[in-house]
Amino acid sequence: MELIKIAQSDPDNDVRMEAITRLQHLPTLVQLGHTSGSIGERSRQRVIALAATDHHHDHLLTEVFAWLQNPALLRSIARDQLRGIKLRHQAIAKLDDQDLLFAIASNDTSKEIQYIASTQINDLEKLKTLEKIHGKQNKRLRQHLKEREDAAQRFQQQQANIESLCVEAENLGQTERWLQDKTHAKVLEQRWQKLSKTTDEAQQQRFQQALANFQQRLQTWETLQAQQQQQLTEQAAEQARLIAEAQQQAEARAQAVQEQREREQQREAAARNQRQQQQTQQQQALQILHNTLKTLEAHLESEQYSEAIEVHKSLRENLKNAAHLPSKEQAFFQRRLQALAPCLREIQDWRRWGTDQVRKQLIETAEHLRADDALDPQERAKKIHSLREEWRKLSQLEPGQQHTLWKAFDANATAAYEPSKQYFAEQAQQRTANLEQRNTICTQLEALNAATDWEHADWRALQTALNECRKQWKVAGTVSHKDWKSVNERFNNAMDALEAHFKVERNRNWQERTQLVEQAKALLDSPNTSQAIEQAKVLQTQWHITLSSRPADEQRLWKQFREPMDRLFARAREERQQQQQERNAQLAETARQIEEQRQYELERHQQQRAELEALAVQSTHTKQADTSADEQISNRSTGELLCLQLEILLGLETPTEFQAARLKYQVSQLAEIMSSRKDNHAPNTHALSVLKQWYALGGMPATALANQTARIETVKQALQLL
Repeated sequence: MELIKIAQSDPDNDVRMEAITRLQHLPTLVQLGHTSGSIGERSRQRVIALAATDHHHDHLLTEVFAWLQNPALLRSIARDQLRGIKLRHQAIAKLDDQDLLFAIASNDTSKEIQYIASTQINDLEKLKTLEKIHGKQNKRLRQHLKEREDAAQRFQQQQANIESLCVEAENLGQTERWLQDKTHAKVLEQRWQKLSKTTDEAQQQRFQQALANFQQRLQTWETLQAQQQQQLTEQAAEQARLIAEAQQQAEARAQAVQEQREREQQREAAARNQRQQQQTQQQQALQILHNTLKTLEAHLESEQYSEAIEVHKSLRENLKNAAHLPSKEQAFFQRRLQALAPCLREIQDWRRWGTDQVRKQLIETAEHLRADDALDPQERAKKIHSLREEWRKLSQLEPGQQHTLWKAFDANATAAYEPSKQYFAEQAQQRTANLEQRNTICTQLEALNAATDWEHADWRALQTALNECRKQWKVAGTVSHKDWKSVNERFNNAMDALEAHFKVERNRNWQERTQLVEQAKALLDSPNTSQAIEQAKVLQTQWHITLSSRPADEQRLWKQFREPMDRLFARAREERQQQQQERNAQLAETARQIEEQRQYELERHQQQRAELEALAVQSTHTKQADTSADEQISNRSTGELLCLQLEILLGLETPTEFQAARLKYQVSQLAEIMSSRKDNHAPNTHALSVLKQWYALGGMPATALANQTARIETVKQALQLL
C-alpha cells in the first residue's frame, strides 16, 4: 500500500520511477499508464513486463491491449489457458502464425477459443482436421468450417465463371457468325456486370480487351457488309429499272392495240344500243303517256282533284319531253288535254285558294314561334324546319303564286330561328374549344413520350401523368362527328406508344422481383441463419415496384416473396431461444461453481480463524511466560518489524510513532518486499504467515505488548477473521 502511495504521489520523480519499477499492483500501473510523460511510459512498460505473469487482472489488460504489442507476449497470452477469454481473443486476433493458431485450436479446452483461433486459420485442410477433433462437441467450429467450405466453393465457382466468360469473350468472332456473336457479346457483358465485383484488375483487363478486339473485328466486318450490300442494292435497282422500262414499253404497245380494238367495238355496240334504246324509249314513253292519261281520267272521275292536278302536270312534262314520238300520237294526246283543260282550270282555282289559306296559317305559326322565348332552341329549330318543309310542299303544288306570302313567312321564320341559330353557334364554339382541349391532351402525351429518357424514367411520375391525362380526356366535352375520329385516333396512338414502354418496364420489373423470390427461397438452404437474415434484409430493400401488374398477381408474387422470409425469421427465433437456453444453463453452472467456491472460502476462513484463535490463546500463554530482558527487547523489535510488514502488506495505517520506521523499512527492504509479493500473489496468504510468526514470539515489555496486540487486532479485522 505504501509503495502504491509512493508511486502515485511522491514529490521526488526518481523515487516514483523506482517505485513503479518495483510495483506489481496492475490497477495502479494501468491508472498511471494513462498519464503522459516518463511516469506514464514507465508504467506502461511495467504493465507489459507484468502482463505475462499476472493472471488476476486480465479484464484490465483487455482495456489497454493496445500497449501489449510484443509478439512473444501475445503468443504467450494466446497459448495460456488460464488467461481471460476476452484477452486471449484479442491476442489471437493479432497472430499470423498458422501452426500456433492450429495448435491453440487443437489443444485448448475452451470451445470459444477453439472457434476464435479457427477463424484466423486460412488452410482449409487444417480446418477439416480441427472439425474431426472438436466438431462433435463444438457446434460453432463445425458451422465455421461449413461456411468456409461454402465460401471456397463459391469462390471457385466464381473464378470458373469468370474464366468461362473470358474464354467466351476471346472466342467471339472465331467462327465468323458475327450477328450471333454480336448478340452473345451483349449477353456476356450483362453476365460480367454481375460478377465484376469479384474480379481482379487482370481479369477485368483481359475481358475488356477481348471485347474490344471483337468489337474492332465486328466493325470491320459490318463496314465490308455494308459496302457489299450497297453494291448489290445498286445493281438490283439498275436491273429492275431496265426490266421495268422494257415491260412498260411492251405494255404500252399492247395497250394501244387493245384500246384501238375496244374503241371500234364500242362504236359498233353504241350504234346498236342507240337504235335499240330509241325504240325502247319510244315504246316506254308512249306506254307511260297512255297510263298517265288513264290515271288522270280516273282521278277526275273519283274526284281526287289534288292527285289529278299532279298527274296532269306530269303528263304535260312527259309529252313535252317526248318530241321523238310520231306526230299522230302527239296529236292524240293534245286533243285529250284540250278536252280536259276547262275542268282542270276550275280545280286549280279552288286549289290555289286552299293553299293560300294554309300558307297564312304557316305564317301565323311562325309569328307565334317568334314570340315564344321559353321554347327550347333545339325544339324551336325542329319546328321551324317542319314549317319550311310544309311551305316547300305547297310551293311544289302551286309554284310561282306565293311571292308576297313567302316574304312574310320567311321573315317570321328567320326571326324565330335566330335564338336557335345563336344557340347552335355557341355549341359549335364549345365543340371547337373541346377539340382544342383534346388536341392539347394529345400534344402533352406525345411530348411526354418524346421528352422521356426511357432508360432512366421516373415511372411513378409517368404513371401519375398518364392517369391525369386519362381523367382530363374523360371529362373533356364533345366535338363534332367529323373531328372525333381523327382526334380519338391520335389519342389512342399516343397512349399506345406510351403503353408500349410501360409494358416493357412492367415485364422487366416483374422478372426482377421474380428473381428476388428465387433468391429468397434459396436463403432457406443457407446453414448460417444470421448471415441469411442479413441477406434477406438486403433483398427486402431491393423490392421496388415501378409499375404494378394486376392486383391478384401482385398479391401472389408478394406472398411468394414473404413466405421464405417468414420461415427464415421463425428459424432465427428458434435458434435464439435455443442459444438463450444454453446461456441460461451456463449461467446456472457458473452460479453453482461460484456458490461452491464461496462455501469453500467460508470453510477455509473458518478453519483459519479457528487456527488463529488457537494460536492467539497459545501466544497469550507464551508471552506470559518468564522471559529474560534481552529476549523481551529482541521480541519487541521482532514484533514491531512483523507488525510493520503486516500493515504494509494489507495497506493499513501505522501508528504515528512508527511511521518513520515504516518509511525507512520500506526503502531499505524494497527489493525483499517486491520479491515477497512476486512469490505470493495474494497479500492475505503472506500476511497469515507473518501473523503466525508474531503469535510464536515470546514475552516482551507490557507496553510494547499492549501496543502490538492492538495493532494485531487491526490486522485481524483487515483479514476479516473476526
